[in-house]
Amino acid sequence: MTPPAVQRADRRPDPSRPTLPDGDRGGPLEGLVVLELAETLAGELAGGLLADLGATVIKLEPPEGSPLRRRGPALAGEDSLYFQSENRGKYSVCAAPADLVREAWLTGLLPLADAVIEDLGPGRLEASGLAPGILERANPRLCILRISPFGQSGPLAGTAGDDRIAQAFANVQFTTGYPDRPPVPVTLPLADCWTGINGASGLLMAIFHARRGERGQVVDLALYETPLRLQEGVIVRHCRTGEMAARMGTESPTIVPANVYATRDGGWVALSGAGDQPFARLCEAIGAPEAPRDPRFVSGDARRANRTDADRLVAAWIGRHDLADVEARFMAAGVAGTAVRSVDDIVTNEHVQARGSLMPLRSPSGVDFLAPAPVPRFSRTEARRPTRAPRLGEHTDAVRAWVEGASGQSPLPARPPSGAAGGGALGGVRVLDLSQWLAGPAAAAMLGDFGADVVMVELPGQAPAPRALDFTVTNRNKRSITLDVRSPEGRAVFLDLVRVSDVVVENFRPGTLERWDLAPEALLAANPRLIVLRCSGFGQSGPYRSRSAFNPVGLAFGGMTYLNGWPDRAPVRDGVQAGDYATALVNVLGTMAALLRRDRDGAGQVVDTAMFEAVLRMTGDLLAARSALGIRRERAGGEWSLYPCSLTVEASDGRHVAVSSDSWERVFSAVEALGVSRPVDAAQARAGLMRVAAMLSAAEAVATFRRAGLLAIAVGSVADLAEDPHVRARGNLVRVAGAGLGEVVMPGVVPALSRTPGRVAGWSPFPGSDNDAVRGAAAARHASGTPAGRARP
Repeated sequence: MTPPAVQRADRRPDPSRPTLPDGDRGGPLEGLVVLELAETLAGELAGGLLADLGATVIKLEPPEGSPLRRRGPALAGEDSLYFQSENRGKYSVCAAPADLVREAWLTGLLPLADAVIEDLGPGRLEASGLAPGILERANPRLCILRISPFGQSGPLAGTAGDDRIAQAFANVQFTTGYPDRPPVPVTLPLADCWTGINGASGLLMAIFHARRGERGQVVDLALYETPLRLQEGVIVRHCRTGEMAARMGTESPTIVPANVYATRDGGWVALSGAGDQPFARLCEAIGAPEAPRDPRFVSGDARRANRTDADRLVAAWIGRHDLADVEARFMAAGVAGTAVRSVDDIVTNEHVQARGSLMPLRSPSGVDFLAPAPVPRFSRTEARRPTRAPRLGEHTDAVRAWVEGASGQSPLPARPPSGAAGGGALGGVRVLDLSQWLAGPAAAAMLGDFGADVVMVELPGQAPAPRALDFTVTNRNKRSITLDVRSPEGRAVFLDLVRVSDVVVENFRPGTLERWDLAPEALLAANPRLIVLRCSGFGQSGPYRSRSAFNPVGLAFGGMTYLNGWPDRAPVRDGVQAGDYATALVNVLGTMAALLRRDRDGAGQVVDTAMFEAVLRMTGDLLAARSALGIRRERAGGEWSLYPCSLTVEASDGRHVAVSSDSWERVFSAVEALGVSRPVDAAQARAGLMRVAAMLSAAEAVATFRRAGLLAIAVGSVADLAEDPHVRARGNLVRVAGAGLGEVVMPGVVPALSRTPGRVAGWSPFPGSDNDAVRGAAAARHASGTPAGRARP
């Protein structure tokens, strides 16, 4: 078995070299070598996602091991199940970061690596003698992902934080919960997870660029930035109209009906009636076929204006039926609705089992447990799944032998495609975006942020409506053509475009492309190097593949909704459309992995993303705790195993403050330092912090809690973000001018790449605005014989 480092496309294989245990698992990232210096979930998840896809991830840990080994429930005498779930398939080397410049054999790792992931905080790499400039001298193509609470620059760069602080800062907590209760964080560590996925994708973009004969670079990402970036409509609407997103419990602010409803037998159903046709199907299913003609319900605007009546119509019918009956009726009628599933429901579900959405792992002592399977799926280069996470320092000797065996081997120059990449890390990549609301278009826009030429293919309409305000950010950096791909003529034109493109993005219900004679087989026949990204609610396979799904359905089926909120009320919705945007992030990750694999072997493939699997992947040790320890998690006001010492308190000015710590002992000491009797349990600690906060303004409470050694931040709204000096300093909001709507303030580009930063241009002013330019250029390139994957002007 050839060691991973010498299997890379830019290394000569040498079978005589030492190998790493289980070192060739295949996958789209086979041969990629990543050095991980991480001690938070965001960094470890970024490395874990890459390991899932076949990368060789070497984790450097201090003698006491990663903090995650000690966070959350564990089998007796073993590392936490959270650590074991998120670090499967990695190699553990016992060493401090500074050893990379002190120990000769560890120094030898740097030239062999493609990337470094670190989340130690601003200045920690530099203090260890590992400043990016030093790393670059050791390996000019090395790419470095730096994750920190507030980024490497800006007024708050040195401020400590975690997932709970990031959610509070970025408007996530402010918009989650009930209006008559304090704001609650999304129970799953959403900021950690989104940062890990986005950071992994940004790192792959940097590697993609470096492998085209360019230098490596730094990828800088703050914990709060991805949640801010993905609040697209919230930002643009507030900055244009002053509209404020607010807590609405289980309801959606934009879609009616879209809610969580109680069934007769005590279950919960999440559904979305987005759009006139879906609403009509819902009304047929509940025995009210005349309702769509009722003036109160004839349009989306009418339903929003009569929210209570529309909601009562649906709730009354669901409340008279049992959960299984409701779900079966909705499934048969094509209604986007599903049971709100607990961990037990997920484990036993036929679709989850058919998709292989759960992965068996084994603890060091031989106990079997379950974890979420890797996401997304790849039709041609699926990685072989690992069996467990590493014990502390388990691979120190093996990695040392591998490094020393490869020490005399110099990497060859990269082999870039013909032509020079330009216009960003993804310059020269063309994307055909067939997708519609929301996970597909958002993913294509993020590729466009980093220089991909994204062509939006819009079906011709009778009378195109003016572009909506939200459209400007979800479809920025894209060109538009109108093309009826359902007709033979339109199909022929589309296949001509496919021949000179790199990626096709679609999120229709499975089977739609096949009905149009545009199945992946046809697309890949036209262009064998094509990446076909297919995202849907339930994936391209399994008994539920054809079920209708919008954001609430993916969240409910994937296990997130069940955990959100308080035990005495219905499961609460998050305020940021987490299902759609988690899927969008996974879409980008899968696309980048497939593009890197294509650079290796020249062939394209299908990437299959299911929304429920993207959500399930963020559930950490939920499955493991249930299958190994019998722990079934229930709603607990935002508490989560990684953040048991976090709470939200109200200040004297009516604002709320999020407080967090890594241990209750530290909280007890802080409360005592604040002049309150030392607590003996968590309840007393919470009460003490509430008393202190009630006497101070939010700003004063934050400063006071920080001085006492706690993490703290005011729970911010979108209005706070729009005025925050750190957000401005980091360029997290940008002003963009475009046709039809004038100047619009929208989220900036994240992560920040040091050599090839992203850019934000305008939006297509109307459907088909680029018909002549795109079709003419495609015809010219096709005539010249320029294949996909080559740089294009």
